[in-house]
Amino acid sequence: MDQGRVFERLLKIASDNSLQLKFVPFENYYGRLKGDKIGLSIDMDIKKINYTLAHELAHYFLHFDKGDTINSNSHRDFEEQADRAAKMLLAAVAI
Repeated sequence: MDQGRVFERLLKIASDNSLQLKFVPFENYYGRLKGDKIGLSIDMDIKKINYTLAHELAHYFLHFDKGDTINSNSHRDFEEQADRAAKMLLAAVAI
């Protein structure tokens, strides 16, 4: 699987949904979604970047109406859902 092509396809999904992507020096996170912005840690290889971007896109599509998902009692459930959806998204864009 061409990881660069996967990244391009994920980036197009983000762009098509008016999401801005930025690489930042996170210390405690691989990725974060806030509003229409996705931040990805600068300290990852391309495979981890793709997974994290897919994970944050999953949060965008699944949890856009849930408010603060990080400090929610359902945080663990939201993360599990985003993990499963990220795997499906990666499989879909890798075709």
